[in-house]
Amino acid sequence: MNPCLFLLFSLLLLLVTKTASQLGGDYRNGVTNKCLHKERLDLLLFKASLHDPNDTLSTWRSDEHDCCNWKGVTCNNQTCHVIGLDISGSSLGGEINNSLLNLTYLNHLDLSRNSFHGIIPSFIGSMTRLRYLNLSYNSFHRTIPLEFGNLTNLQWLYLGSVGSYRVDNLEWLSHLSHLEELQMDEISLAKQNHWVDVTLSLRKLSLLSLKGCELS
Repeated sequence: MNPCLFLLFSLLLLLVTKTASQLGGDYRNGVTNKCLHKERLDLLLFKASLHDPNDTLSTWRSDEHDCCNWKGVTCNNQTCHVIGLDISGSSLGGEINNSLLNLTYLNHLDLSRNSFHGIIPSFIGSMTRLRYLNLSYNSFHRTIPLEFGNLTNLQWLYLGSVGSYRVDNLEWLSHLSHLEELQMDEISLAKQNHWVDVTLSLRKLSLLSLKGCELS
């Protein structure tokens, strides 16, 4: 091969490989995978802690390298980061693995209408990019973590019928200044004397649902 052509070909191959790497994909046999390798592993760790009797997450496989094509997963078209996870109504059980915390660009999380149990993990409060969070209709118990007050970008928060839950302190709610919709049906607010003041402090709130919250 002509030395000049060989050099040109080598530089072109290097450029293509580097571009694939920057996009977060693996370049194998001429195929670029969009999904970031680390985020794919985090999703597989999350799945490993679940009970999936209906095999709803059958597309979540270690041999499927592009997690952007997995059921319920949404990726940013430019950066390839996972930005959305919606696996609502999937008959899933188990506990929520903290591997989700590593999906640092996640802004939409919907785990509603499943059978998750245990406590609502406090680490969700560290997922500060979340704008949408839906944990409704599960089987959690105990009390809402105070760390939820760290979710300062939240606009939509749905905690209705999450299980046997109560709220010991509503102060965390006053920090969610961007909140537009709040649903906390069936969560006991019996000990909250200042819930009206707290909700009135949320200036952007346009929808509030507190059915069955043991309010007088």
